[in-house]
Amino acid sequence: MVQKCILCKEDIETTFLEKLCGTVVKVGEGESSKKHYVCSVCQKEHGENLKEKISKL
Repeated sequence: MVQKCILCKEDIETTFLEKLCGTVVKVGEGESSKKHYVCSVCQKEHGENLKEKISKL
């Protein structure tokens, strides 16, 4: 299954072991929390502000 980056909308590449070349960010608390996928390029670019950037979308 190909995941798309929430910020740049590009497909996230995977390794030969099917691991994402990026990260998964959980936004919210408890049952209302959602997982968002972020590519490694956006992860490097936004760094510490990643959760804030995603929550504004």
